[in-house]
Amino acid sequence: MKKILILTLIIFTGFQSFAQENSKKPKLVVGIVVDQMRYDYIYRFWDAFGNDGFKKLIGEGHFFRNAQFGYVPTYTGPGHASIYTGTTPAVHGIIANDWYDKNSGEFIYCAGDGDMHTVCNCEEKNVDVQSADGKMSPHHMLTTTFADELKLFSDESKVIGISLKDRGAILPAGHAANGAYWMSSDGKWITSSFYMESLPDYIQTINDNNTASSFLKGEWKAENEFTHNLSLMYATSGGSAIKKTPFGNTILKDLAIEILQKEKLGQGETTDILAISFSSTDYIGHQYGPHAPEIKDTYIKLDDDLANLLKELEKNIGFENVVVFLTADHGVVSEPKELLERNIPAGYFDGSIMKTELLTHLNAIYGEGDWIKNYSNNHLFLNHNLIVEKNINLEEIQRKCAQFFLKYEWVKNTYTATQLNENEYQNSFHSLVQRGFNQKRAGDVIVSLQTGWLSSYWSAGGTTHGSSYSYDTHVPLIFWGGTIPQGQTDRKVNIQDIAPSISTILGTSYPNGCTGNPLVEITE
Repeated sequence: MKKILILTLIIFTGFQSFAQENSKKPKLVVGIVVDQMRYDYIYRFWDAFGNDGFKKLIGEGHFFRNAQFGYVPTYTGPGHASIYTGTTPAVHGIIANDWYDKNSGEFIYCAGDGDMHTVCNCEEKNVDVQSADGKMSPHHMLTTTFADELKLFSDESKVIGISLKDRGAILPAGHAANGAYWMSSDGKWITSSFYMESLPDYIQTINDNNTASSFLKGEWKAENEFTHNLSLMYATSGGSAIKKTPFGNTILKDLAIEILQKEKLGQGETTDILAISFSSTDYIGHQYGPHAPEIKDTYIKLDDDLANLLKELEKNIGFENVVVFLTADHGVVSEPKELLERNIPAGYFDGSIMKTELLTHLNAIYGEGDWIKNYSNNHLFLNHNLIVEKNINLEEIQRKCAQFFLKYEWVKNTYTATQLNENEYQNSFHSLVQRGFNQKRAGDVIVSLQTGWLSSYWSAGGTTHGSSYSYDTHVPLIFWGGTIPQGQTDRKVNIQDIAPSISTILGTSYPNGCTGNPLVEITE
């Protein structure tokens, strides 16, 4: 009898403990992605930050200081997909922002969907929005997100994604989202028929009253540093000019707060998700580079925007009821000219030279022919029909192309599709390439550049990202909220660990292609 009582007590205690854990599930998860935010920006701009934005997140939350993208290419589309699916392009299929389709010979946009149409208030307000702006959906993403798994667990949960960029809103929200909103080419908030047939009334009201034009007045300036005429930018580029100013982040923050209030996110019995992607940091970073005063001022203003958002969350939902994570979709390389001035190896290269000279090389070996179908995103696509017609061994011609590219100063490594298909790499740059390699969508040869090298497109100014190097792969990762223990961790973690961590906190299944692991520092 005593044993039965003890066993009953143990079972009851277990159920009670489980019930307590279940009751700790957050009412709201807010995912924040800062487009093109390098890890070192946290410390470079620390003294200029206020106390209620980045400092609050780090001081009250858990800061993973060695978070890495465990794959290449480090672009916006793959980055957002990887954060929310818990896997890499090899599995979720978003191998770039856009990629050459070797079956159709056309380029595919990561969020593009020609079967959809723009949803806006353009008919009612007689504003012409490009139809392509809304021809979007997440259908190219082959796996679920943690938000999709939540919707499978509880369809009453609301999931909404927002960004200036369509892909920054669509890919995080996933396939089963209630909505995703992004900015059109004229500075209005729109969506796709994938989600709904008409905009909510409150979004239409925002478009009427809180427009990009209201921010594009006067000047954007920092004393003794720079001055940009916002009115001229608006006159030249229209409402979309806001994207290249810090106020693009501010108008998105305003949209986020409006959605929180009007959709009553975090106010119900089930968990809701709001995915926010701040894009102005990327537009400005590309244009001016990571060392420009414009980028510093942008992050100071973003810090204020984050402070306002956190204040809203604490006031209306409660610190104890939310889980927020903040990270980035990639970093960025310093402008090669900045590196060269400091005697650091870097440079600019012309990719068209590689393609032209390779074709000459292949013609000399195999005879005249249209051997190359495409070279983009550092992927070479060969003409497989011609290769079959000439009875040439595919692996052989791939190797010859890979070997040929190594003669260029700016090329570090080359990889063939056959090599990546038949071998498994674990802890090397080879493994990063392999985790970004999707057999159906990737090229025949993949080229890795030397550190600090960029396409000659950027030689006139500005910079970009996409490599396997730390300036592109090392990003901040912060978790904040009532269930998150305060602290910091310096062990190496991967971006694909975010999704299973959130799934563990929510008690839902991992995304169906997940290859990451939960972060025990915040889940145990």
